[in-house]
Amino acid sequence: MPKLFIKAKDLEEYDTVKVFNERGKEVYYTKDDFIATGHRIKVFLADTITECAYVQEKYDRLDNVRFEFAARDKFGTISRDRLSRMQKYIIDFDEGWEIAGDAVGWNYRAVRGPLDILKVKNEPYLIQGQALNLTDTIIIDVVVESDMLLALVFVLAVYALNKYSV
Repeated sequence: MPKLFIKAKDLEEYDTVKVFNERGKEVYYTKDDFIATGHRIKVFLADTITECAYVQEKYDRLDNVRFEFAARDKFGTISRDRLSRMQKYIIDFDEGWEIAGDAVGWNYRAVRGPLDILKVKNEPYLIQGQALNLTDTIIIDVVVESDMLLALVFVLAVYALNKYSV
């Protein structure tokens, strides 16, 4: 199962982070777009200025916050279910996507029915190639390697929703 790694402290303090693969090579980086209306996190291919995905804050007619995420030709939205007392999300993407677990605490899975799509956890981890830098790391396990970029923007959308919508 392919993995992506993000240093948790960097993500909590900034929306600009480096994303590493299993070998410790930077594969993506993100930047917060201050010019955009609302919060926008752009995702770029490492060592380029090529934007390949984004997460964008949107509002509906009732001023409810949702975050749109897009990668390649796929996009969707995620918002909070305001009618539920539980931490529940409304995902408008592919049929049947749900979040199981504690998304605020970085310990959750995205599932479609009984099938895992991705798993996210936060734990102390030494990213290979990042010597002497044992830190809390967000680890994203992706079931299908071709969905790595989509999984990254989905995780960033969940993060942004939890951080910016109260």
